[in-house]
Amino acid sequence: MLIISAVTSLKSKVAKLLTNPIVASRAIVLFLVATATMFGNSTGVLPPIPDVNLPILYGLARWDSSYYLGIATGGYAIFQHGYSFRPIFPLIIRFVYPIFFWLDVRSAEVVAGFLWNLVALSIAAVYLERLTRLLLGPTIASRGLLLLAVYPSTFFFSVIYSEATCILFIATSLYYLESRRILLAGGLGFLAGLARPEAFLVAIPFLVKTLFEDQKLRKLTAGLVVLASVPAFASYGYLQTGNLFAVLQSEITGPKCNILCFISNPVFNLANYFLPYTINFAVFTIAVIFIVYPLLRANTSSRIFPYYLWAFILLAIVFYSGDARSLARFALVVPPVFWAQAEYSLNHPRFFQALVVVYAVMMCLATILFVNWYPML
Repeated sequence: MLIISAVTSLKSKVAKLLTNPIVASRAIVLFLVATATMFGNSTGVLPPIPDVNLPILYGLARWDSSYYLGIATGGYAIFQHGYSFRPIFPLIIRFVYPIFFWLDVRSAEVVAGFLWNLVALSIAAVYLERLTRLLLGPTIASRGLLLLAVYPSTFFFSVIYSEATCILFIATSLYYLESRRILLAGGLGFLAGLARPEAFLVAIPFLVKTLFEDQKLRKLTAGLVVLASVPAFASYGYLQTGNLFAVLQSEITGPKCNILCFISNPVFNLANYFLPYTINFAVFTIAVIFIVYPLLRANTSSRIFPYYLWAFILLAIVFYSGDARSLARFALVVPPVFWAQAEYSLNHPRFFQALVVVYAVMMCLATILFVNWYPML
């Protein structure tokens, strides 16, 4: 009876996981990647990296994928701007890709990165649901997950980028923060900071909560641990280069078109990258509107407020200094963006339906653009 009960419980958990919108949407993303790879048209731009030897699925490795794959095997020294990329995801690829020994190295790396992203995203989806249920209830949890599943840049959770790794550590960190396992939450937040450059800002909820909640010393300590990911990686850069500011200089001088660059030459930029800019600015505008609303209203609880504040600060920073073609991607790993939209939709069901449809259409288009070497970064 115990064995039957255990098997039944396992089947139930697997079925629940597979029907989680974020996990289920991977089949759609993979279909789009494969179809766009087989039937898409090249932009005529010389690809930054050659296609890997993976029939149908070589579209998983595009643009910045070359940095993650190269760092995994050759380290940071082989790239001029390599220190703009954090080490956790390349390290995971480095440890996993030898399993696929029958493939060439680059193809094995892509398979390793793709499978790790699937595992990381599956775990993150479970924790995101638990976290949102804990804070906002089951209805907002289910709606938030669906919005994230069809979000225009959701394909970055599957391709060779670090977003799946980042959302895993952010979701688990915030869940354990709310579950009062604060030091564990701080350690996971530290790992998030080693997955994406802007992820160290997840320290903001830890630090703000010291003002409103108990266990102030633990939350302050955990927040400082999260922030420590910045000097930790800077120290690594110093050991490798002898330059304490190697990481900062790499991020500042890396090739990108921020909002100031875009404003200085909008005609040229729109003429060359119309669709990526349109998708990013439309999605980013929606995100900002719905993040500002709970910050201004009087009935936002002190428990939720720090998360919206974190989201607003992060979006403000990346709008000013981040690549204008990547705005939708920056918001991808910030759960409050989707909480706010899901919460508003409780009293506006037609808005929710329309947003899901609009997001899904833009997601399909953005995935096709990315696979065909358009700069949907």
